Amino acid sequence: MSLLLLLLVSALGLASGAVVDLVDCKYTSDAGKVFDLSALISTSPYGYSWNQTVWDTTDNLLSNTDFAASVHLGFQLQFCRNVSTLLYPTYCKTAAPASPVYVINFGARTCVAHGSLESATIELNPYNDGVYLDYYNGDAVDHITRREARVYFTCDTTSNITGPTFEHLKNSYQGHFSVTTKYAC
Repeated sequence: MSLLLLLLVSALGLASGAVVDLVDCKYTSDAGKVFDLSALISTSPYGYSWNQTVWDTTDNLLSNTDFAASVHLGFQLQFCRNVSTLLYPTYCKTAAPASPVYVINFGARTCVAHGSLESATIELNPYNDGVYLDYYNGDAVDHITRREARVYFTCDTTSNITGPTFEHLKNSYQGHFSVTTKYAC
């Protein structure tokens, strides 16, 4: 089903004149504007890696936030490439073998892949302030749903790169990340 969705998204992108080039990490809008994200590809075999404390927001409602229930997570994220070396391979033994996004739960000693490079696309941000990179077809949540990741690149003419930062999980399986950079302008 994810492959069908990707083919549909690709067909719609081609019909509109937009061009996605994941090999060179570029997106050309239907108006001809080129977003070249290749300078943001990490040279580290770990990709971008960081730790962050997050809080449980049951049913994705801020009013349900349990500030006593924080979770310490680790992240490995790469743009238009897979992470080539896992920082916590024993935690990631059940994760997909190759992924651009890994989320490590230190308390549970687990790791999940949030997407696949083979099922990825780049689109314009909803507010036309940059682009976002979508990774589909990560580790299975259940027999139908698979984990995903969305990385928002937002325009900041003064910054090479700020972030990435984990924002939240949508519907408990789609991780949202943010990056501000001049390459999204």
